[in-house]
Amino acid sequence: MATKSQSYIVPTDAELLQAQADLWRHSLYYLKSMALKCAVELGIPTAIHRLGGAASLPDLITSLSLPQAKLPFLHRLMRLLSSSGVFSVSEESTEVMAIVYGLTPLSYLLVEGIAADGHINHAPFLLTATSTRYIDLVLMQN
Repeated sequence: MATKSQSYIVPTDAELLQAQADLWRHSLYYLKSMALKCAVELGIPTAIHRLGGAASLPDLITSLSLPQAKLPFLHRLMRLLSSSGVFSVSEESTEVMAIVYGLTPLSYLLVEGIAADGHINHAPFLLTATSTRYIDLVLMQN
């Protein structure tokens, strides 16, 4: 049991800065999961696979039958997922329309209709783990 004579050590500026970064990371970490869920629901890994393993944003818009107005949102989604290592990026130009996205081993596991050397499609697992029912169930357990 702590005594009242003990003093609290105030964190340094560097420690507080690191703590703030950790807090932001933990608070926003769900964004990657939700972005990955969105990509699977749209069928992006499968579309890239069907397009030969590489696709630009215009290729994806056409393949997924998305309205052209969704292009900025698709770009943001792909930028987040590629920076997280879900998709690879080969930038042939600085222009957004010329960026080509490819599959990584992670996104390959999310392609529908293929079994990669016995590794089944993991999309159902991802969709279950990110479903609101599953999250609500986990929260009720505590």
